[in-house]
Amino acid sequence: MGIAWAMGSKATTEFIARGVLIDAGRVLMCRNIKHHYCYLPGGHIDFAEQASVALSREFKEETGLDSKIGPLVLTTEQCFHDGKRVHHELNTVFLVEQLGPTSTPPESVPSIEDHIEFVWIDLAELAETDVRPNEIKAWLMSGGQASPSQGPWLSGFEHNTTL
Repeated sequence: MGIAWAMGSKATTEFIARGVLIDAGRVLMCRNIKHHYCYLPGGHIDFAEQASVALSREFKEETGLDSKIGPLVLTTEQCFHDGKRVHHELNTVFLVEQLGPTSTPPESVPSIEDHIEFVWIDLAELAETDVRPNEIKAWLMSGGQASPSQGPWLSGFEHNTTL
């Protein structure tokens, strides 16, 4: 891949805050209704917005529910082409300590947006589920353990690779 692959007027780095909420052996995921893949809930961090605040805002915008955001547990980096353009993402993943009015997560999480739905996925079924990005899927399947050499940083880039 050459550098021209990523160049163009829309070449930017996207900063995304995501939340991991695990309850009773299940993880809350956001599912793209049209394409059926899943990802941790969250969204883009606005300029000069604290990442944890962005995640709380995104939960409110997407579900209508208030949330309590816990500590940062993982950071990932990916570069991928979605068929239209190249994306370079940095994902900050926080624990979600509470979603909704009680400490017990709701069985059914509403979606205010018509292109997504929220689903609980059994951790044991993650291997058969299309979860993106792959680094977050692998981290979830490992029980939230990062390799000692990488710590809480996972990257989809090969070492010394340029686009």
